[in-house]
Amino acid sequence: MRIRDWLGDVWSRTHVVQIVAGGEDGGPLAGRTVLAEIRSASSVDALRTLITAGHFTGDICRCHGGPTVVLRDASGQALASAGIHGYGSVSWDRSRFRNDLTVADPAGFHLFLAEQGVPHQLAMFQAPLTDWLNLHEGRPQFRPAGKAGRPYLAERGVPEVLHPMLLAVSGQQAGELPDAQVDDARRRFTAAMPSPVDRAMALLSWLGRLSVPCEATWGEGVLVRRLLAALPEADLTAASAAASSAHVVMGVVNTATYSEDNGMLALAIGPALRQLFPPNRTDDA
Repeated sequence: MRIRDWLGDVWSRTHVVQIVAGGEDGGPLAGRTVLAEIRSASSVDALRTLITAGHFTGDICRCHGGPTVVLRDASGQALASAGIHGYGSVSWDRSRFRNDLTVADPAGFHLFLAEQGVPHQLAMFQAPLTDWLNLHEGRPQFRPAGKAGRPYLAERGVPEVLHPMLLAVSGQQAGELPDAQVDDARRRFTAAMPSPVDRAMALLSWLGRLSVPCEATWGEGVLVRRLLAALPEADLTAASAAASSAHVVMGVVNTATYSEDNGMLALAIGPALRQLFPPNRTDDA
């Protein structure tokens, strides 16, 4: 049976969709943690479109993927499953078809899952945003200390009140500062910019301009996330919802990638992500 015909058949008999933990190496579906369960007919239909429209690659990636989408009939019997293999890529019944699907609307797909409570979906946007913003690291991997580092601070929009402290250390060292020094930086930044929403916006923009992976993961990115951690969640969400640049959106994604999942952040930057990454043209949907 052709995969499109098979998909039409299994979806026509689907009453419930579960998202379960793990990929192809995760063991029996019945024993896995259920991350989300979708029962309403409208939501099931929306997911059907998101996870079946697109084009097949004729090949598979080499990872085990995860989490896994499971289709169940009215009796609870599993009809089919699809492993998620990175941004916008799913694999239906991989051992049988060996043909990954690149979905037509990857942003819509991952935002839908995030809104259902599936963890780590904003992290999926890190790679496409890195490409979009050309944040791939070069040399040096970390910002140098001293005078040589001043242009980096300006380019990244680092608040000027923090320049003296940061010029004394490299980007790598900025990620290793003791708590007392980070607390002092937080006090100075708060005095210079009293509005917590404005501080959140400035920090997210800074975070979203750091090169990937070293500076964003182990360098200044660590410092920025430590400064963000002290802000009320409501102010971080408000700043995220007001995101006016792709750099701020990247900052939110970076924050979500290295912290506990926050479904509110996905809702906040969802419109911006949909604008940045509209649906693709489909060739065989």
